[in-house]
Amino acid sequence: MKASKLLKIIRKELKDYPIEYLRNKVTDDRYRDPLVKKLAKYNSEAYDEIYSLEIKGDFDVNDSVINKMKGDINYYFDTYAGGDIEAREFTKYLSLYLALIAKKPLHPYSENRNDEVYEENGSYYCKTRIKAINDKRSLCKYCVCKNLGYFGMF
Repeated sequence: MKASKLLKIIRKELKDYPIEYLRNKVTDDRYRDPLVKKLAKYNSEAYDEIYSLEIKGDFDVNDSVINKMKGDINYYFDTYAGGDIEAREFTKYLSLYLALIAKKPLHPYSENRNDEVYEENGSYYCKTRIKAINDKRSLCKYCVCKNLGYFGMF
């Protein structure tokens, strides 16, 4: 499938998602956890990118990778998140965008090497990827982040 076609599907699937709820988490004082705020900011910015992006230089995305990734996300939500359909579908299509079109990490990142996921010299690194990639149906295999090795985890 062409990336432009996948982007069109992603836009269609996400169009009814209540994105203002997510955006409000960034500034709402009721949400005190900095990770929740960071995720809300990263995901709402990715959502905005999806609707503003114009793909120049269309490219192929492997259909079997798309389907496998969808299945792995379904598995995760069915196993660990009680089947929350709205969150599952949002995560599914946002993750497809981040991993296969934008080529960005599935988690928020910074330029600070002390953070779990960071960017340095145009590459992304994840401190926990080397362990998490071995989890059953892990999404790490789709993520652009590189392993740091066990020395980078501490």
